[in-house]
Amino acid sequence: MFGKTGIELLQEVAQCPADSLPAFNEEAFRNVIDEVHLQHERLTSVYNESRERHRQRQLEAGEDPEEGGAGWRGTEAEASELMVYHSAILRNKRLLFTYVKERLDRIQELRWTHRTLPDHVKANLSPLELQYFRQYDKLLSRYMRSGAGGVGLDLTADPSPPDDPYVQVRVLRDYGDIVFTSGKVSLQRGKSHWLPKDEVHPLVMDGVLEILAGNS
Repeated sequence: MFGKTGIELLQEVAQCPADSLPAFNEEAFRNVIDEVHLQHERLTSVYNESRERHRQRQLEAGEDPEEGGAGWRGTEAEASELMVYHSAILRNKRLLFTYVKERLDRIQELRWTHRTLPDHVKANLSPLELQYFRQYDKLLSRYMRSGAGGVGLDLTADPSPPDDPYVQVRVLRDYGDIVFTSGKVSLQRGKSHWLPKDEVHPLVMDGVLEILAGNS
């Protein structure tokens, strides 16, 4: 009742490879929410019971009960119990927020490294996470395109400047003729070419080309 399920949720993500995600654990997620509701109910109950005892003590002492709990003075044990439940609620909320954020961070990273969601990842996403990826993909593509508001540059091509602007690649499947800044090239399966590194990345991601060893 004090964060165990939330911690297990985070461990599911932490133990998964960086380029993957476990299935969204909706059952455990809802269990943590239910746990927060129970903690809030218990906190409210403890406070109301303590306030009522305070009121009874006032009556026994011949004092006028202070309306609405103003001036409430609980015992040290009561205050400690209230703090435990309040802290547990905040902790569970932070665990859920972290679980969601870690998953979304990985989804964003996959857009930069893979351009599209791998099938094994897509199958593990919730409907809202799939919607998030589509919207993020749309915004990023709009920002990178040429024209008004765009930078006209594929920012996902290479996160660091290459030492050599050209790289040797092998064609994995026939793709026909394509024009690079270095000229027109016929991509035929099994052939090797030296091509501009920043222009081959999309074709590598699509499985058309592979970068030969020592040229990455």
